[in-house]
Amino acid sequence: MWRKHWVVGMVVGIALAVCLWSSPWAGQAGADVAVIANPEQKPAAVTYSAEVWLDMNERVVKGTLTTRFVPQDDKAFFHLYPNAFATEADLRSENWEQVLGKQREPGGIAISAVKVNGRQADVRYEGKTNTLLRVPLPQLPPNKAKAETVVEMSFRLQVPYNNGRLSYHDHAMWLGNWLPILAVKDSGGWRLDPYTAIGDPFYSEVANYHLRVHLPEGYQLATTGLESVAVVTQTRPQRQSIYELDAWNVRDFAMVVMDDTYQAMSGKVGETVVRTWSQQGDDAAVVNSLHQTAMESLDYYGKQFGTYPYKEYDVVKTGGFFGGMEYPSLVFIEEEFFNTANSMGAAVVAHETAHQWFYGIVGNDEVREAWLDESLTDYATMAFLQEKDAKRAQAYMRMRQGQSRAAEAYAKQGIDAETSVAAFPDWKSYNELVYGRSGVMWWTLRDAWGAERLNQLLRQYVSEHQYGLANGAAIKELVSAASGADATPFFDYWLHLKLELAEAANGWLEKVKHE
Repeated sequence: MWRKHWVVGMVVGIALAVCLWSSPWAGQAGADVAVIANPEQKPAAVTYSAEVWLDMNERVVKGTLTTRFVPQDDKAFFHLYPNAFATEADLRSENWEQVLGKQREPGGIAISAVKVNGRQADVRYEGKTNTLLRVPLPQLPPNKAKAETVVEMSFRLQVPYNNGRLSYHDHAMWLGNWLPILAVKDSGGWRLDPYTAIGDPFYSEVANYHLRVHLPEGYQLATTGLESVAVVTQTRPQRQSIYELDAWNVRDFAMVVMDDTYQAMSGKVGETVVRTWSQQGDDAAVVNSLHQTAMESLDYYGKQFGTYPYKEYDVVKTGGFFGGMEYPSLVFIEEEFFNTANSMGAAVVAHETAHQWFYGIVGNDEVREAWLDESLTDYATMAFLQEKDAKRAQAYMRMRQGQSRAAEAYAKQGIDAETSVAAFPDWKSYNELVYGRSGVMWWTLRDAWGAERLNQLLRQYVSEHQYGLANGAAIKELVSAASGADATPFFDYWLHLKLELAEAANGWLEKVKHE
C-alpha cells in the first residue's frame, strides 16, 4: 500500500440464487480454465462462490457466499473486515484519521442463514467489533480422511463512507476486503488479527473465486477476476446486467463499480490486458503517463521477478483515498494523481504494481512481518524508477535514505522494522521503518551485488513460493545460501536497528560482494 501522508517530502523531491455446483470451474458450469489461468496453474484448495446484488443508491451489497475447503480444525473463522467501520467511537484516533479522513459514515456486514454441509450452524461473532465469525464444523473420526466442507451464508453489506479501502463517492464504489474470507491457521495457530489503523492488517491464502454480480444499468466493473456479461435482464425499476467473474489462485477478491463517467485506456503486456480507469475531465496527458507506467512496470517486474500469471490488470481511480492499495489484478489509486503532473503518481502506480508479486503472487503475514512484502515492493519500485528515469529516481531514493537514517532513533524505543503492525505507535514510525529502513536495506544489497544477482535471487524466491506463503526466515536463508555466508548480522543491523552490528553488516557485504 502507498500512503499519501508519508510522501509529502517526496512532492518536493520528485515534483445467484447462488450457483452451488461442486466446483464453479467443473464442466459447462465453469469458465474456460485456459482463459482464467496459465496452463501450469493448479486450482487452489479453497473455492468461494457468490451471487451478489448491488444497490448503488443505498450503497448496499447483498449476497450469498459458499465456501468449499478441507478443514484443519473443528471450527473455521471468517474475517468480517467491514465491521471495523461499524462504530465511529472505535475510529477516533489520529492514526485512523490518517487512513479514513475526517468525514466518515459507518458501515458493516451482517451475516445470516449460515449452513455447514446443508445444516443450520450455531455461529457466533467474535472480536471487538464483530470482525470475526466463528463457525463450528463437524468432527471426523481420527481414522477417517478429511472431507471437503461446504459453508453457506447470506450477507448484507452497508458500505461505509471514508477515505479508505471500502467506500464510495458519487460516481463509484470500491470494495476492498469486503467479502467474508477464511482466516489462516499456520504453525502459530489461528491468525485472528483485528483490523488495525496502521499498515495492511491482512493475512490470506490463495483461493479460487466465482462471482455472479447483478449490476444496475449504467454501471461497469473492474475486478480481480475476468469479467463477462452473461445476460441483461429487464427488471423494475431498471434493467440489470449479470456479470460472471472468475479468478484462480488469488489472495483476495476486490471490485470497483463505476458509472459511465469512467472510461478505460487499454494496452497489453505479454498475455495480460492492462486497463487504466479514469474519468471524463481528467488530465489526458497525466492519465496516459499513469497508464504507461502501469504497463512498463508490469513488463519490467515480469522480466525481473517472474512472468505475471494473470490475464488482466486494472489500475482504477478511486475517491479521496490515502494513496494506493493493492489487490490481485487490481489496484486502487487516489484521484488526485489523475490530474497532477508530477512523478508522485507514477511512483504510486509502480509501487502498487510491484505488490502484484510481493503480496499477491507470494503472500506473507502482513500483520507480523509487514516489512517483508513492503520492503521488496519498494525495492522493486526503486529499481523500476531507476530504469525509467534515473534522475527522478534519485530523488525517491534520497527520500527513502533519509527515512532510513531517521529510523535509527527508534532503537532506543524498542521499535524495529519487524514489529507487528499493532505495536507501531504511529504512521511515521511505520513508514520510516517498514518502507524507508527496510527498502534501503535491499538497495544496499543491490549496490554490493549488482541488480542482476539480487533480482535473480528474488526470481528464485517468487518461483519457490508462488501462490504460497513465505516468511522473513525464508528469504534470510535464501540470501545466506546465495552469498555463502550467514546474513544474520546484515539483517539484524537493518531490521532490528542493532547499530553495534554496523561494522559486522558491512563486513558481511564486503565478504560476499564478489562471490
